[in-house]
Amino acid sequence: MDLITETYLGWDPLTHAVDCPAPVWDAVEIRRTEGLRPRTAHDAPHACMSDGCTHADTFGRVQLRLLCRDCDTVVLVGGEALTETRSNTSLTGWGQAPTRCGGVWLWPGRPTIPGGEPHQYLVTLQAAALTRDLLYGIITGYHDSTGAQRWIAGCEPDPDGAHQICTLRWRHSSNAYESVEDAAEFIDITARFPRQPVVVSV
Repeated sequence: MDLITETYLGWDPLTHAVDCPAPVWDAVEIRRTEGLRPRTAHDAPHACMSDGCTHADTFGRVQLRLLCRDCDTVVLVGGEALTETRSNTSLTGWGQAPTRCGGVWLWPGRPTIPGGEPHQYLVTLQAAALTRDLLYGIITGYHDSTGAQRWIAGCEPDPDGAHQICTLRWRHSSNAYESVEDAAEFIDITARFPRQPVVVSV
C-alpha cells in the first residue's frame, strides 16, 4: 500500500500542446522514480562492464494516472514491465474531493479495507489544491493497546520539526484523539493561533 504522501505528493501534471483547442481533462499525472531490482541475499551486486548495459541494480520507473470525475474511475499505467490497473476513487482516496472539517480541508488516503474509512488524511487550509507548498497537516489513525481507534495530528511541515508522522516532520503534534474531527480541530486551532516551534537540541 502506498503511503499517503506518495498518493498525493511527487506527481507532475501532464500539459497539453500549446495549440490544443480544448485543453481540458480531469486529471492526468506522471511520476518518475527509481526502483530497486529485487535479488536474493546471496546475489552479488550487478557489475556488468559493458558501456551499453542498462541492467543496473536500479531502474527508471514511470507511472501514469488518469482520473474521470464523472464516473470516479482511476486508471494507473506503470513500467518498467508495463502494467495497467483500473480502480475507483473509493479505493484510492486520491481523486475524491476534500471534505471541510471545521476550518481545514481533509484529503483522504486509501481505506484500510474496501468500503472502509481512510486511515490517514492530509490537511490544507483551503480546498483549491493539495501541493507540497499548501500542505499544512496530517491526521493518521491507529489502534491503541485496547483495540480502540485513535487519531493523532501533525501540523506545519518542517524538515527540522520535532515530530515525525508518516514520512514527514512537523513542528506540532497532538495527543491521541477519539475522532478525526477532534484531530482536525487541533490543526485548525494551531493554524489560527500559531505557537512557537519546539526547538530540539542535539
